[in-house]
Amino acid sequence: MKKISIVALLCMFSTMAWAGSDAEHSLRGDVPLDAPSVASHAKEWSVDNGKINRNYPQQPPLVPHDIADFTINQDGNSCLSCHNWNSEMPGATKVGISHFLTRENQALGNVSPRRYFCTQCHVPQKDAKPLVANMFRSLAEE
Repeated sequence: MKKISIVALLCMFSTMAWAGSDAEHSLRGDVPLDAPSVASHAKEWSVDNGKINRNYPQQPPLVPHDIADFTINQDGNSCLSCHNWNSEMPGATKVGISHFLTRENQALGNVSPRRYFCTQCHVPQKDAKPLVANMFRSLAEE
């Protein structure tokens, strides 16, 4: 019983020391969130008539253009300036009807808050060398 108490105390103190440290560790290193992306211009965007083929059913469409200068936060969403239904941008794919529904399938007048942050699902796609090994095969390759 005494050993369990000592282990519990050690875990508690190490957790407190870790939580109290000011050091932040991020995959992006010391680059701040609002800094322009350098890697986004490394390769040309993979555009095939403005659309990129999907690799599996229900895959969110990929973004065929640069979004480095886009703003998506609680104050505004640059994507919606072209992709919203009331936009007159020719050729821009409009936001799906599912993005205007609540969890209870009630229709909204604007994009649902749960679908507002586009880059949670839709990502830019580049023809670049993978950063890590990947053995994924699309349905077309099967």
